[in-house]
Order: sequence, then structure tokens, then C-alpha cells
Amino acid sequence: MKFKELMNLRADQAGNIDIDELILSLPNTPMDVLEQFYRDHGRNDQFQAQYAELDIHNLNWELVDLTFDEMSLATVFPSFQKWVHACYKKSCRVSIDLEWKLIGHTKQTVMYWENNYTWKRSPIFLELNCKLHLVEGHSRFGCLKGLVSNGLIPNYRTHKIWLAKHF
Repeated sequence: MKFKELMNLRADQAGNIDIDELILSLPNTPMDVLEQFYRDHGRNDQFQAQYAELDIHNLNWELVDLTFDEMSLATVFPSFQKWVHACYKKSCRVSIDLEWKLIGHTKQTVMYWENNYTWKRSPIFLELNCKLHLVEGHSRFGCLKGLVSNGLIPNYRTHKIWLAKHF
């Protein structure tokens, strides 16, 4: 199944693909990936432009631990670079005022960052041509980048990500 075929699945008025159809179509895909990537973005024009020909049926998903240094080598779709940078700038302010709410997310998310020094929900990465590519989680990645660059989180600390490789 190609990513573009997600457009054929039933969706709600907001454009989110029906989760039950996704479960039936991609039974070996973790629920978190189904929700974050396919349900939320399967009908999104920018995601379709990037991933239309991606064979999502033959992806092997694994929850892995990577350091920021390892993740920082990932490519980011150019249209999403501004978003990563905006979140980076917001999280850089945390080190100046030592006020975690400057991250600008929900109270629960801010508390999770402050208490655990990582994200609450693992972002989505693909391994394409032996390189990492950030698919979903641009805000989280930008936030981590700012917190690491300002010394609040060590660059060698590991963080959980969903990583897909072709099998």
C-alpha cells in the first residue's frame, strides 16, 4: 500500500482518516504511528507531496532510543524547517528565565518536559537511503533542539522515537 492510497480511506469532516480502517489496512503498524502519521496527516497535501509513493505496507516500525546528536542529522522537509526553527527559538528562552512554560505547549506537555527532559509522545522518523528523516514531531524536535543547545538537556541523553525501515 502506498501512502497516496490513504486518500481512498474514509475520513471525518476534519480530514482525519478513520482509525478502524487504518488498523485493518495496516495491522502491523503501532497505534501511535497510525494516529500521528497516517490518521492525522494521510490526507494532508504537504504529506502527500512528500510521501505519495512511499510503500507504507512494507515499513517495519520500531521504538528506539537515539541521542539528540544522532537525531540532529535527520533531514526535514523544507516547508517544515520554519516550524522547527520557531519551536527551537521558543525553547531557547527557557534557559534564560528558567521558566519551562515558555515552551508554549499544553500544561501537561510542559510539565512532562520539565520532569523528564524529553517529549511525552515519540516523534516519527523514517530511514530513507540510509539517512534519518523527520516525518512528524517537528515541534517536539525543535523544542529538544533548543533545550539541548542551551544546556538544559545533555546532547548525549537518549529519547524514544518511532523509526521505520523497509523490510
